[in-house]
Amino acid sequence: MYRFLVSFLLAATFLSCSKDEPGQTPPVVIPVVIDGAITEFNLNPTDINTPDKGTFLISANNTLYKVEFSSVAEPASNATIVFGTDTILTDLSREFANFGKDVIAYTPVAANQILVQFKDGRKVTGSFNPYTSFGGTFGEAVITQWRSAGDPAKPNQKAKDNIINLVRLYRDQDGPGPGTSPQYLFVKVSKS
Repeated sequence: MYRFLVSFLLAATFLSCSKDEPGQTPPVVIPVVIDGAITEFNLNPTDINTPDKGTFLISANNTLYKVEFSSVAEPASNATIVFGTDTILTDLSREFANFGKDVIAYTPVAANQILVQFKDGRKVTGSFNPYTSFGGTFGEAVITQWRSAGDPAKPNQKAKDNIINLVRLYRDQDGPGPGTSPQYLFVKVSKS
């Protein structure tokens, strides 16, 4: 009887401890300021002239963060994004990997700096480096127009111009129109 009671108490102790472990995980804390290297940047516009969603991965302080953003009306916005320069693709950029007919990605890309400024004062600053990839879901029809006949992996001038124009719309959402408002975004940052 004594052995049975001791075995029962030991088993109950282990079971109660194991139940508490999942609830004891500390909450993920995202720093107020993140400054690092962007490893991957993706845009998923509604069309080539209308920003919509995007994501990028940024490595800072030995941690990989995922920044997800989507275009929203100003009242629903919590942030804006600013590109240091409009130029993304260069003569050295090449399409890499096969992501399907509607998705494309290039590497290397031009040096650039990205700033996500939150209304509450938080910010994410990231830099493109020689290992950064840039891509997105642009659709088969658009991607076909971006390929050069002699070197299909090399983006042609139309690809460069289309990406420049799309990036400019984040700074001025109506482009050449009379307004000067940025593209308002809802941005979420998480550990990847």
